[in-house]
Amino acid sequence: MDAGTTGKHTRLTLNQEKPTVYLLQAEDEFAAAHFLHEMEERVGKEGMGDLNTQYLDGREISLEQLREAALALPFLVERRLVILDHPLALVHDESSRVKFLDCLRQVPPSTALVLVEHRLLTEPREREHGKKHWLESWMEENRPRTWMREFPLKRGQAMVTYIITRTKELGGAIQPLAAERLAEIVGEDSRFAENEIQKLLEYVNFMRPIEIQDVDLLAPYSERAGDFALINAIRQGDSRTALKVLRLMMVDQEAILIFFSLVHQFRQILLARLALDEGQSPPEVTKTLYRFRISAYPARLAIEQAQRFSLEQLRQIYQRLFEIDLAIKSGELDGEVALETLVAALTNPQPSR
Repeated sequence: MDAGTTGKHTRLTLNQEKPTVYLLQAEDEFAAAHFLHEMEERVGKEGMGDLNTQYLDGREISLEQLREAALALPFLVERRLVILDHPLALVHDESSRVKFLDCLRQVPPSTALVLVEHRLLTEPREREHGKKHWLESWMEENRPRTWMREFPLKRGQAMVTYIITRTKELGGAIQPLAAERLAEIVGEDSRFAENEIQKLLEYVNFMRPIEIQDVDLLAPYSERAGDFALINAIRQGDSRTALKVLRLMMVDQEAILIFFSLVHQFRQILLARLALDEGQSPPEVTKTLYRFRISAYPARLAIEQAQRFSLEQLRQIYQRLFEIDLAIKSGELDGEVALETLVAALTNPQPSR
């Protein structure tokens, strides 16, 4: 990548000295959208931003429509911005690839054409073996008329660093342990991280650093962890306690959301139980669950619960959840009745026939 890929401090001015074709590889869509918004704002500062910014979707247009948009003249400014989502949807075979690249070559200095592809075009493993996507190769061969940047998902320590940096940018601070806990909760989701950082900063009123206790109090997975009181009561067959916990939960949450949260939790527990039964250690189970996009913190909770259920119990519960789901969707039961029916069924199991 060129100097334009080095990070958030890169500033692009949309004038004729700059590239005509930009490629954003937006695996992290939130980060790419933030960057793109900055480009749009710079066009708007030149005046007539609405008239000089055009949005296209490669899944809905033809190559000829792309060509017309790229060649259109700006209105009362030096340069217009054309943003093309899913550009590779226009390329179906070798013939369309040739026409697509020919269209890119024709983009005049009066247009900044931004191609937004929602993935990394070349996988890291392929890059290690010297392979490269054909569009990346074309972009590199046609510098300085082209510019590209990757927005990879933030994983592990990269998300921790992002949370600390972003919190500072927003005018606050967060303790390292709190950043690690929040990173475990949000996984790879930058948008989720942004929302949680802002919520936590408002909670501490920007007066002190965010602490791990604040994250445990406010972050969604901490709220879901509290829901395990319901799962614990179900496991123990304690219908009175389970119904009491359920009714307290329904004071603040919609019944249907509680139901789907239970489905989500039991799915995680079932996956953890299956992995444990295969002989995996808890750290190995955590890695297995990560492949299902379950990050470390909820994975630990699922593993703890999985050790308290047998596989047969979880299969029976999951079957009951499926039956209740069908009853809700068919209109046979509303949310509250469905939940109370579910709790009654799970805490008073019928003998096997």
